[in-house]
Amino acid sequence: MIVVSVIGIILAFAVLIFAAYKKISMFLAAVLAAAIVALFGGLDVAASLVGADGPFLIGMKDFVGSWLVIFALGALLGALYDKSGATWRISSTLINKAGTQWTLLIYVLVGALLVYGGIQVTVMIFVLLPFAKILFPKAGIPWYLFPGITGLAIATFAMGQMPGSLQMQNIIPTQILGTALTAAPVEGVLATLFMIVVGVGYLYWQVKKGHNDPEAAIELYQVQGGILDEKELEQRAPGFWISLLPMVVTFVLINGFGVELLYGLTAGCVLSLLFFCKSLGGVKGFGEIVSEGFNNGIFPCIIIAAVVGVGKVVSATDVFALVQENIINLPLPGLVKVAAITTIIAGITGSASGGLTIALELFGETFISWGYTPEIIHRVASIACGGLDTLPWNGTVVMLFALSGVSYKKGYKHVAMETVILPLLSLIPVFIYYSIVH
Repeated sequence: MIVVSVIGIILAFAVLIFAAYKKISMFLAAVLAAAIVALFGGLDVAASLVGADGPFLIGMKDFVGSWLVIFALGALLGALYDKSGATWRISSTLINKAGTQWTLLIYVLVGALLVYGGIQVTVMIFVLLPFAKILFPKAGIPWYLFPGITGLAIATFAMGQMPGSLQMQNIIPTQILGTALTAAPVEGVLATLFMIVVGVGYLYWQVKKGHNDPEAAIELYQVQGGILDEKELEQRAPGFWISLLPMVVTFVLINGFGVELLYGLTAGCVLSLLFFCKSLGGVKGFGEIVSEGFNNGIFPCIIIAAVVGVGKVVSATDVFALVQENIINLPLPGLVKVAAITTIIAGITGSASGGLTIALELFGETFISWGYTPEIIHRVASIACGGLDTLPWNGTVVMLFALSGVSYKKGYKHVAMETVILPLLSLIPVFIYYSIVH
């Protein structure tokens, strides 16, 4: 029975991987995966999926209950910044001041700043794409680097490296481990600096190589979304400092004054509505923009919750104890093992948030029993979940290539470098520093 159950778990995760790669509904894939786990694990399939005490439903309900409103508010904040032109204003102002030679670095830092402030990763792709179509040709950046450059921009602060980040990968551990968003600050800053220095250095090297590539100069694909009307945005978008203010206030309220996420994000959204009112077309347009932005956060939350539900069904099978024992007994040092377990689960599920939740719920107490503080576990796990989660079948990666028109053959190796290899390498300075001070 153990062997059959293991086969079922492997098949279930294969379904999730296939669905992500083929852009099939991940919710449908999660339901099928959970059913396969239950069937092969000797559980009652119907009771496991829809029963009042069924693990799939409990896993989904717990995750949605904790995160749905937070996801929705984060998406709303992103929509307000996008629709008002505030994102464009921040980016264009910095690049105009610094010059095109710094376009790549500023593009990455602006994307990271906006993600750090709580704007969702999927929203950021739509925000950055039309702007990149203007900036990259001006700066001589080959278009096939768009997925890799944007991947670094949204991964630098989104994957939990930087303390205080308002992304889910930094928030989830606070709920499970009882830590603060600024947990293990020195380790987090070291990982962030490593990501920026090595990641941007690699990209500048690739840009230089691209100048000798005859295909790079003519490779600007016909992409979705059209070209930004910069003249219209110049007249309509809010000023630079006004554009920064709602995000800065949100960050200070949550990290400086310890305000609850719900209240902090709400304050950011309200301030955005007030300060960006004219840029959004006045009060009459608020209803549609608010509804669209809020709704944009609901679907991602449901999808991640469904993946978490699959993990709950796995934990209900007899084979789980055996799997748990084997993965815990990996022949690796303690903190390296924390990172390995987290990134493996994130890679299997194709979701950083889902993998992080599953790893900490299943193994968090075990990690602490090894003598590590919740704070260092928080930081290591939140960084590690951003490694293997961005393999080719990851939904965000698929979106990057679909929207940009770049082929996987030309662009994925750069995505892999910036969002798979680099986040895992950024754990090296974390491990070194922690070993020295402890």
